[in-house]
Amino acid sequence: MMDRRELLYRASMLLGSVITASAASGVLAGCTTAPDGMGEVKSGFLSAEEIATVSAMAEQIIPRTQTPGALDVGVPAFIDRMLSGYYTDKERGIVRAGLTSANADAAKLRGKSFPQLTADEQVALMHEYDKAQVNQTRANANVEGASPHYFRLVKELTIIGFCMSETGATKLMNYAQTPGPFRGDVPLSEVGKASAL
Repeated sequence: MMDRRELLYRASMLLGSVITASAASGVLAGCTTAPDGMGEVKSGFLSAEEIATVSAMAEQIIPRTQTPGALDVGVPAFIDRMLSGYYTDKERGIVRAGLTSANADAAKLRGKSFPQLTADEQVALMHEYDKAQVNQTRANANVEGASPHYFRLVKELTIIGFCMSETGATKLMNYAQTPGPFRGDVPLSEVGKASAL
């Protein structure tokens, strides 16, 4: 499996900022995506409606293309496990309120819940949420203890969950087995320079 510190570094680069302490603790504790894809979400933190909303968002953040998407690798179940086991009550409340807000926004837009919207309608709303989270993050950059926007947490968990899956670690990122096989006869010219201890 990929080195967890490298995963945290790469995920924070994909997000364009540092990740939350809750996400880091979940990753370092070994919370992973389900090996058999989405499967059934069993922890029970998120309601069925919230799981459907998270699933719709995750599918738009990392859709299925030539490679599996977020739903194929079990990201909704990962998000539920991370929220129930590693995120604070405050963060869980932010996500829950945000998912409720997303469904209310969808109802205003088309009289449907967020998962029932077309992909284009979902993406349009998610662009608005992304703008809001960027503005909130910038406004709170120097405010200690400021609350993150719920969409930032959903994006963070989606990207980390996908990157922690076997598919994400091997098809999206370059997997380098660590430690690799011992080769004591590698010329220095092949590796460039000696390693520091």
